[in-house]
Amino acid sequence: MKYFLGIDAGTSGIKAMIIDETGKISGIGYHECDVVTPNPGWAEQDPLVWWDACSRAVKLAVEKSGHGKEVASIGFSGQMQGSTLMDKNMNPIGNCMIWLDQRAEEEVHDIEKLISEREMLDTTANFCLNSFWAPKLLWVRKNNPAAYERIHTVLFTKDYLRYRMTGEVATEVSDASLSFLMDVPNRKWADNIFDKLSISRDIVPQRLVESQEVVGQLLADIAAEWGLCAGIPVVAGGGDQPAGGVGTGIVKSGVIGATIGTSGVVFGCTDEPLIDTKKRALMTMAHSVPDKWCFLGLVLTAGGSFKWVRDVLFADKKAAMAAQGKDIYDYMTELAAQSSPGSEGLTFLPYFNGEKTPISDPNARATFFGLSYRHGLGDMCRSVMEGVTFALRDTIEICREFGIDVNEVRANGGGAKSELWRQMQADIYNANVLTMNMEEGPAAGGAIMAAVGSGHFDSIEEACGELVKVASVTEPIAENVKRYNDYYGSYRELYPVLRDMYGKQAGIVEKYL
Repeated sequence: MKYFLGIDAGTSGIKAMIIDETGKISGIGYHECDVVTPNPGWAEQDPLVWWDACSRAVKLAVEKSGHGKEVASIGFSGQMQGSTLMDKNMNPIGNCMIWLDQRAEEEVHDIEKLISEREMLDTTANFCLNSFWAPKLLWVRKNNPAAYERIHTVLFTKDYLRYRMTGEVATEVSDASLSFLMDVPNRKWADNIFDKLSISRDIVPQRLVESQEVVGQLLADIAAEWGLCAGIPVVAGGGDQPAGGVGTGIVKSGVIGATIGTSGVVFGCTDEPLIDTKKRALMTMAHSVPDKWCFLGLVLTAGGSFKWVRDVLFADKKAAMAAQGKDIYDYMTELAAQSSPGSEGLTFLPYFNGEKTPISDPNARATFFGLSYRHGLGDMCRSVMEGVTFALRDTIEICREFGIDVNEVRANGGGAKSELWRQMQADIYNANVLTMNMEEGPAAGGAIMAAVGSGHFDSIEEACGELVKVASVTEPIAENVKRYNDYYGSYRELYPVLRDMYGKQAGIVEKYL
């Protein structure tokens, strides 16, 4: 029996999962990571903390599995759009500006002056967003030129971890798609964009490969520490959403998934790049499946919103329940279940650190609307869950605009584990919500790519056909669909009313910092 290790470098923490050649999970390890917010709109993480968390997670997975010496290869998933700046000695230059970071908005406008919309879309398949590599690099060049001059290369999260494991520098097409420095339709670096922005082509990894390709072998000292065999192949892996697509079988055109993790994502597979010309921050990428593309709509703080409720409104309860070995999220969900669909008019906008799809506004902030004396903690919990799901529905509606028939959505992430949240999604999307046999989609996707890269399967599609199966189906409830359609209409009207006030409030905050 062969085993395969998938490592998911998420925002909240690093997860390691070992599966066997039948897809059965053999062992899982996890270790948390914190986000640092030194200024409003900034979001950073320390790469050295990632490495420590990765080591802890892998060792725990190996311990639980008992099959470390039989692991045949390693694959990756990782949070996308983070800019990990490395010096000539391949040490990080400060913290990584992660995908949540909003600081480079001015640089987006600078880029829009240098590159026409037509050239942007023809080359990168995307409008520029402040989370991409290009504007972040311009921000560093403008605001910290000494650091910029020290940059030898820039890496995504998973690529940094893989470098530490193998000593090899590389990246792959799915992550690179959201650098704004890649020719997405042709799956190569975009020389015209580097030239227009006066960014050296040498600043990015020179090896740009497909996700399942082997890019190095596990170093002997790391293997010894983790209980694995030295020299086993390490594949490039993919960004967390394309990797999650692999882990949930979204490898054919028209299949849609929804993930509720720290962020929230609606993800789909296409045969050609799907390009939205309406500037709604629908992101198009090369898929982790060769010759396929994919798209995603992003809610910046989805499960992150529910985590804020946990940490702020249930801090004491969280500690007490943890001491009893109980999960505070289960308690919060039980409270939410006691509230009715629509939370009796309490609506939540999940914009803790700005928002991406479809409004792309770094100044937007989380808002409760309609709070009354009749509302309690259960209503607030349910409202947050509903608000996150309404935000995901925004992308579902864009899919329908493009003629994609969304009758089935594959759920992933922490939200997929909650029966209440699955039902809520089915009712709000008006679609069947499916879960798959491997709950940890991104980590599973990394392991599946490892299995393909090591030659156990001939293709990702073949591997998914063998390993990924439907575990459950949640159907929409007609009465709830009607009610949620009404509340979703109200939800959609709130942001346009508040947009200017968000900007004004951000200006006041900046004034008194």
